[in-house]
Amino acid sequence: MRHGRRRITWKGTALVVGAVTAGCALVTYLPQDAGVEAPFIVEGEVGETLDLTYAELTVTEVRVADTLTGLSETAAAGGTFVVVDATWRAVQGQTSFGGAEVTDRQGRRFWPTNLAGCSTSASAQPGYAWRTTYCFDVPRDALAGATVRLARGGQSEDHAGQRRDAVAVIDLGITPSEVDTLWEAEEAVTPEAPGYAPASAGGSEG
Repeated sequence: MRHGRRRITWKGTALVVGAVTAGCALVTYLPQDAGVEAPFIVEGEVGETLDLTYAELTVTEVRVADTLTGLSETAAAGGTFVVVDATWRAVQGQTSFGGAEVTDRQGRRFWPTNLAGCSTSASAQPGYAWRTTYCFDVPRDALAGATVRLARGGQSEDHAGQRRDAVAVIDLGITPSEVDTLWEAEEAVTPEAPGYAPASAGGSEG
C-alpha cells in the first residue's frame, strides 16, 4: 500500500516526484563493436544548454509519475514514467532528432513511448526553439543515476545512425536517497503538446 504524497520540484535542475508498480519495457544494451566509430558525447545537466554543433539542446525539466494523462487516453506505467521535457534549437537547417533513450547505471537502455501525447522524436528549424516531451517507462532500480541520451541520429540497438556525430548525455539528477520518495508518491503528468517554446527557452536567438 502506498504512503502519502511528497512533491519535490526544482526548475533548471528540475525534478518533479512520482511513483509506481513493477516491470516495464526494456531495450537490452548491446556494447558497440570496438571497430565501430563512436559518437562524440557531450555531457550535461538538467537546465544546461548543450552545443551539439547541429543544434542546441536544453533538458528543462524532469518529472517522475505513475500515470500519463492525454487528451484521448490515460496510460499507467509498468514501472514508473520518467518524463523529460526538452527544447531543441537547430542551427544548420531543418533537423530531425530521432535518438532518445534513458540509460541506467547497469547499462540498460529504455526507449521512449508515444502514449498520452509523449514524443519519440522531434524536428526543429533554425531560429526557433522547439519544445518536446519524452516519456520512458523504467523499473525502480533504474532511477538512481539514470541519464538521458538525445541526438539527431535515429534510434537503434547499436547507435549506428549516431556514429561520428554529437550526442547529448544528460544526468537526470536522481540520487539513491530520492528513489524511495519517488517510488512511493502517486503522481500523474499531462505531457505538454510539442510546439514552439518562448524565445528565452533553450538558448538565445542567433
